[in-house]
Parts: sequence; C-alpha cells; structure tokens
Amino acid sequence: MTLDPDVAGFLSALRSAGAPPGFSGAPDEMRERMRAAIESNWDPAGFAPVKSVDDVVVDGLRLKVVRPLADGPAPTVVYFHPGGFIMGSAHLMQDVARRLAHDLGAWVVSVDYRLVPEHPFPAAVEDAAAALRWTVDSIGDLGGDPARIGLAGESSGANLAAVTALWARDAGVPVAGQLLASPVTNFAARYPSVDENAEGCFLTRDDLAVIRWHYVGDDEARALDPRVSPALAPDPGGVAPAVVGVAGFDPLRDDGIVHAARLLDAGVPTALRVYPGLIHPFFGMPGLSPAAEAAVSELTGLLGDLLNGTEEGA
Repeated sequence: MTLDPDVAGFLSALRSAGAPPGFSGAPDEMRERMRAAIESNWDPAGFAPVKSVDDVVVDGLRLKVVRPLADGPAPTVVYFHPGGFIMGSAHLMQDVARRLAHDLGAWVVSVDYRLVPEHPFPAAVEDAAAALRWTVDSIGDLGGDPARIGLAGESSGANLAAVTALWARDAGVPVAGQLLASPVTNFAARYPSVDENAEGCFLTRDDLAVIRWHYVGDDEARALDPRVSPALAPDPGGVAPAVVGVAGFDPLRDDGIVHAARLLDAGVPTALRVYPGLIHPFFGMPGLSPAAEAAVSELTGLLGDLLNGTEEGA
C-alpha cells in the first residue's frame, strides 16, 4: 500500500510542527488540543446547509439535533463522535453531523455521550442506548420515518454504534443500518495492523494503549464484555445491516475487517470498504484529500442505500 500524497503531506507538516501525539498528557490536555485543532481549521461558511441545529437535553444527556433541508418523512441517523471515549463532542463534530443530514436528507441526532475517566464504563454505552431510545420515541416530533433509523460513528463512536446495534436487536428496537468508520470493536485482540502502523500515521499504537487504559483499565473481563468489545458478542446475527470502512494506514484496520467478516459469517448484510492510502480518522477529515472525500461520499451513500432500502449488496 502507498500512502495518499496529500495525507503524506499532512503527516509531514505535523512532524515539522512538532505536534504532540493526540493522546499524550492528561485528558483535559487532550481535549484542549483537539478543540483548538478543530476550531482553528473551521470554516462555518463551508458547513453543509441544513434547516436547523438545536441543542436538546434529555435527563442530563445532551444531543445536537440537525434538521435536513427537505420536508416530509425522512431517515434519521443517531451519530456518535470519535475521540477514544476520552475527548470529542457533538459540538466539535457538527460539520460531520451536518454533512450526514445534508447528503442523506436525514435528521441527525448527534450524541454528547459521557467521557472517561470522569464517567467510567458503562456510562457512554448507557448514553448511546438512551439516545437511540429517545430518537425512536421522538420520531414523530422530528418528522422522521420510524422504518428508517440508522446508527453511525467513527472510531470510538463506531464502537458505540456497534454496541447500540446489539442493544437494539435485543431490545426489539428497529434499526435499518449501521455505519462503522474505522471502528474499534475488540479490546481483547491485537491485530497485525497495530504493529504495522504503530508510528507516524496520526493514530499510534501508544494512543491505542492510552485509550484502552482509560476505557478498560487492567480489567481483562471488561475487555471481553460485548458492550466494550462488540466483536465478541456470542451471536452477532440479527443486528442491523452494516457498512464498515477502514483505512490502510490505520492501526485499527484489521479490527474493522475482522468485525465485518464476522458479521457476514453471521448472515448480517455487510459492505466492507478498505481505503488503502488513508489514515485514521478519515471519515471526519474529508478535506484531507480527494481520496478521503470520495471515501466519505461512498460510505455515506452506502448507509443511505440501507436507510432507503435500495442496497444492492456488498
């Protein structure tokens, strides 16, 4: 595999600037770096147009609800942001939520789930399920179509989307599709891509160790819990059809590939896309290169096919 030239330039610029690893320091330091990096590169005028963005609080859980331009019954996507369970917010990922709303013509409920270490597991998992339940209960008020509710997330957000898909299956809550971009699904495994892409590709092997420590600690039994590692669910059959997208230069590449294969083996319709020249987290960085833009468009389109019942297979 060859690193995309634009991505290579981005990584070179980070090295030249002496940028610290994203997951170095205390959680508050990580969060401030993420906030500063994102907000300093924002161009609100370039955000996808939508009808409205409203902040909603439900029993302490904060949601950012994005309304699409189109009127009439529409799909609805519950979106979980990345950040290793430690950082990130619906506010910082509003460009992603707005793009999903615009490109899918969908309502998007972006979830401000609680973060570790202040709120240990299972706080984020509980928030994710509560967000989906609120969305289902509020679908009439939103103007959404109850038959077209989807889940989407990137990295740790993809983990929560996959966990919530399992919860929805067991709770009898209908979900039409799930989009998992660069997911982490198995904290009990160490795949070859972790060592192949250990350094120099934005997300590092050491970053993954920090994430694991904050979310799992030294509790090996927790790592085996399907609410932490959805790939270890005894039977993944019956969950919502999935779209899984991974990057070639991502330590988590093999995690996503193996999870997609397990879903397929369980009879879950699953489309896997591997983008060889990209890095983690490409889905939230479509401006990184034309290849990243094309990947985001393809994955979003595949989710749209699931939500609208027009998928033609993997």
